[in-house]
Amino acid sequence: MADYYTLLTNAGIAYETACKAAGVPIKLAQISVGDGNGAVYNPDASAKALKREVWRGPLNALFQDEKNANWLMAEVTIPSNVGGWYVREAGLWTDSGILYAIVKYPESYKPVLTTSGAGKEFYIRSIFETTNAANVTLLIDDTVVKATRAWVMDYVEKRTYSKAEVDTMIAKASALPVGSVIAFPVNKVPPGFLEIDGSIKSAAAYPDLSVFLGGAFNKGDEGVGNFRLPESRGEFLRGWDHGRGIDAGREVGSWQKSTLQVFDYSTVSPSVGGLWHTGPDAEALSTHGLDPIVQSDYPVSYSIYATGTQTTQNVGLGGTRPRNLAVIWCIKAWNAPVNQGVIDISALAALASQATELKQGTTKVATAVQMLDSTNDLVMVTPKKLRLGFASSFTPTGYFVFPSWLGGLVIQWGVVDYQTSGDSLLPVSFPVEFPYSVLYADWTVDSDILSSVIGSYVYQVTKKGMTLTCDKQVTSVATVVARWFAFGR
Repeated sequence: MADYYTLLTNAGIAYETACKAAGVPIKLAQISVGDGNGAVYNPDASAKALKREVWRGPLNALFQDEKNANWLMAEVTIPSNVGGWYVREAGLWTDSGILYAIVKYPESYKPVLTTSGAGKEFYIRSIFETTNAANVTLLIDDTVVKATRAWVMDYVEKRTYSKAEVDTMIAKASALPVGSVIAFPVNKVPPGFLEIDGSIKSAAAYPDLSVFLGGAFNKGDEGVGNFRLPESRGEFLRGWDHGRGIDAGREVGSWQKSTLQVFDYSTVSPSVGGLWHTGPDAEALSTHGLDPIVQSDYPVSYSIYATGTQTTQNVGLGGTRPRNLAVIWCIKAWNAPVNQGVIDISALAALASQATELKQGTTKVATAVQMLDSTNDLVMVTPKKLRLGFASSFTPTGYFVFPSWLGGLVIQWGVVDYQTSGDSLLPVSFPVEFPYSVLYADWTVDSDILSSVIGSYVYQVTKKGMTLTCDKQVTSVATVVARWFAFGR
């Protein structure tokens, strides 16, 4: 092993295994350093904490090595205003407080300006290996973490990362919290966002956004487990007054109709004095830069100007609004690398249905009990389960036990010495006990004396063994090889 190294702890391995089984990412959040309780030592995988921790802070970065996909590099910068101790050990911690990995670090002194007369930022990089590198993610506190000058210069000078890699790092940084509303000057919704279109979404598909919005925009028809997005299409967004008094009495998310503007759309001389004059009617709104109105929003005003004398019939109504650029308003729905919304939920639901020989879907691994259910066609069998109950021993005295789900047939055989002195009894023990009963048992001798043995038979048989015997011996007494055979279940 190298003089200085990083190793995963037993608790870290167990945590990684549990995350992999549950299909959730490994979340690393902090790194701590220690002085080793005054001495350099070799870390042990059973460690649950450092020998003596002197500082802890958030990780600056966590990324895969370019040449080895199973290597992860963790980086942290210890600020100049802390120190006055040696660094001999370091630890990587999960968001749940588990010591995931422990580092044997070269003994280095970390000064602090107030007591040492000199101060410096202290940069630590730890490289460790994991078979689950792609599933490890970093939780970053953007208000605390900062990049080192060396890292930035190295990136600028070497141009280590491609545009795609930079985009990935930006996505993982999660600078925007879920619920942030952003305008995009294109008609394509970027990954991680949803168009604010008043649609209904599944809380299971977007759990973070569901928690953030709650039922703020629900109308009562969303159904259990769903929530509604706010609606912004065609709307000019106005900042919430929040007690300022400019737009008093408004609640967040409330709707406000446009201000009414009156104009004269007659094609001759103005029929109503003091009003804008334009024509024809079809061009009136665009000429004045007005929005068309929804008549039902202004029942009294429309009634006054749309009926009456010829003069008032030439009066039109429009809505004022500021000049604006059409953008697509989107709301941040999830943070990379948490996989929310990327999967086609309808396709996933189809795959979640029971699989058959002709249809893709999901199925469960059979339990030991289900293995014995010959009518169950809804579970799958693993290689381990295929050997459930199977056993064998291919020796001169051996056995072959079929799995219980194949009937549990047991076949046994053996070789023993038998003395052919008339009516002698020879007990034989089976290599394995028959679970239920012996269906058949017999024996014979491997010798020319077989012709003089009259009436050889099994005197007694049980689940554990049998007794061999014969009626009489005509010739002289001899010891022969007796071969026996039995099967049952």
